Amino acid sequence: MSLVYRFRSLVSSSCVAAVSVVVLLTAYVAAQAPDAAAHKQWMNDASEAQEDFRFAVTDKDQKAATEALGKLEGLMAKTGEYWAGRKASDGVKLSKEAHDLAAQAGAAAKAGNIPAATQAFDKMGATCNTCHELHLEKR
Repeated sequence: MSLVYRFRSLVSSSCVAAVSVVVLLTAYVAAQAPDAAAHKQWMNDASEAQEDFRFAVTDKDQKAATEALGKLEGLMAKTGEYWAGRKASDGVKLSKEAHDLAAQAGAAAKAGNIPAATQAFDKMGATCNTCHELHLEKR
């Protein structure tokens, strides 16, 4: 086998390997990026968690209030990742604010301070409404 043939064979193998790596990385990133359907489901889940919190406050159920706020905190983190993937800085900013307020409300609820939890929860709701008013879902 000639040296030229071996070189061509090596280059071809390297190119195939490089292309394979790029294809795999692209598929991995695409699989990791949440889509609009996932985001819509998270918003539905967030709406249910908000209702769960309101019922927990009415029922004076500290544990349920804390759990509902924990769900909201997680959903807002996912939402921030979604908007980051869409390169929507306003959505990222508002999601972070909502996440931080959910965490603040959750800490207050866990400590038994339901009035402080409710205050942070209400601020979080206003932040959520601001995001929805921007109609980011149409991007």
